[in-house]
Amino acid sequence: MWIFYSLNVIQMFYFNIGSVLLFVIIDSLILSYKPCFWMYFLSFIEVVIHQVLAERFIGSQTDFHFFILLMGMLPFIVFSNKPKSSVFTSIVSSAIFVFLEAAEPYVIPKIVLAPRTIFAIRALNVSLFAVVVFALITLFTLFILFVENSHIDEINEQAQKIQSQNEKVIAMQNNTIIGMANLVENRDVDTGEHVKRTSAYVKMLAEEARNTLEYRKVLTDRYIELLVKAAPMHDIGKIVVPDSILKKPGKLTLDEFLQIQRHTIEGARIVHEVLDENSDAEYIKMAADIALCHHEKWNGSGYPQQLSGLDIPVCARIMAIADVFDALISMRCYKEPFTCEEAFQIIEEASGKHFDPVLVECFLNIRPQLEAYIKKNLPKN
Repeated sequence: MWIFYSLNVIQMFYFNIGSVLLFVIIDSLILSYKPCFWMYFLSFIEVVIHQVLAERFIGSQTDFHFFILLMGMLPFIVFSNKPKSSVFTSIVSSAIFVFLEAAEPYVIPKIVLAPRTIFAIRALNVSLFAVVVFALITLFTLFILFVENSHIDEINEQAQKIQSQNEKVIAMQNNTIIGMANLVENRDVDTGEHVKRTSAYVKMLAEEARNTLEYRKVLTDRYIELLVKAAPMHDIGKIVVPDSILKKPGKLTLDEFLQIQRHTIEGARIVHEVLDENSDAEYIKMAADIALCHHEKWNGSGYPQQLSGLDIPVCARIMAIADVFDALISMRCYKEPFTCEEAFQIIEEASGKHFDPVLVECFLNIRPQLEAYIKKNLPKN
């Protein structure tokens, strides 16, 4: 570096570093794909030699610095994958350079360049200098972006792993919930298929009700997804009701009926205890609302809170129709199954009393779809 100080061309020192660095990047990424640092160092030494010789023999004619720089780098560019040829060519080019510059006063007539020619050469060198600087900045920027993208890819990969793990946990949780619901239902009915069927009814009814003005904004895709997922929890509270009451074939006493009613409150409590730490708040609230309110009636005569009309959560209103309908057409220890015709008639007659009239209308609209599903999935009694 002291040589450049003594020649008063320190800016060339930095330009040479930048240019050789650009060559290093191009050579590593495009030409050889394998970094060869000792060759890059020799390339820099070669460039410095040519620069010093040019300043020594030509004087302060730094207008030609880019061509001198290119002469120093050319052997390493041409023979990128041949180190011996690169070194040999660079030594020969330096020797020729020294000979020509030393012999110039004796054997070569002095060339006087016109001012326009000098101006053109200077302009070209400035342009090439700008290209080198711009290329270095661009490559540095691309390197930063590459590093950032690598970090982003790592973060995305970790996020995908976490998401995959969460999905497995959620799947296990769903299977556990459905298993618990089936276990409870098997105490009350002859088959746990009640859970599966009511979830199907809920989905069909919700998708139909979504087309109405009243429910268009409420029944989004996410709401319906959570609703179907939460539906199996509607009778989870029956786990606290004794078998002697659940399976009693005769009429219940008042005390026994009050114990049956407890399953709504207990169901909501169990939902919060089981799900609070592992599920999102919207799902927990919906599952608890379904468990607590699916026996509420549109006219306020239901239980446990005697809610009426729009005060009953939408999810519970939908669940109520699906639950009663499946209970009607299914065999129970205390009754024979109703026909589909009778069940649809009972649901229709309860419109505005037990059930939301808009939802009843939607339920009747999907009767063909429901009957097709029942034919495939309801066991023959």
